[in-house]
Amino acid sequence: MSEETTATVEDSAARAEIAGLQDQLRTVTAERDRQTFEKNEIVNKANAAAKERDELRARLAEVLVERDRLSSEKTDAARRADETARQLDEATAESARLRGVIDAAPSSDPLVLLWQIATQKTKALVAWIRAKIPADSPLLPWYDKAIETITRAGCLALCYADKGFRWALPRLVGLTQRAVAEIETRIAKK
Repeated sequence: MSEETTATVEDSAARAEIAGLQDQLRTVTAERDRQTFEKNEIVNKANAAAKERDELRARLAEVLVERDRLSSEKTDAARRADETARQLDEATAESARLRGVIDAAPSSDPLVLLWQIATQKTKALVAWIRAKIPADSPLLPWYDKAIETITRAGCLALCYADKGFRWALPRLVGLTQRAVAEIETRIAKK
């Protein structure tokens, strides 16, 4: 072959090799660009995940602080409720004690004292008579029934007497005032 042909062939071979190298360079560059893009995507996703993680940690810290605060409030509320319940129990006991003192204290009203004495004596008499009746006597249920009926009748009589007195008192006061006014008028005329 001639030198010229050999140079042309070598030149063609060199061009073909350059073209192959350029293709390889483009392929490697494209691969590098793709990997760089993927790396950037991974870094962006990692940064987003890290940011989300940091936000979640901050939120978790806030929630834990809130939980601790609410737990403390719950404990304080339970302590206050226990204290209030204890005070209520003490107040109830004191109220019951004072009620007992008041109930045990004798009244200063003579009518109330008379009523209490009459009630005690009547109860004692009823109990004494009941004790005199034998336990197997057929009269015992009749006696109990009679005492119950008399007690009810007495209570009704007292209730209606009280209502009658309350009804009549203002009318009696009004009649008394009219009578006094009439007497004063007649005395003034004379």
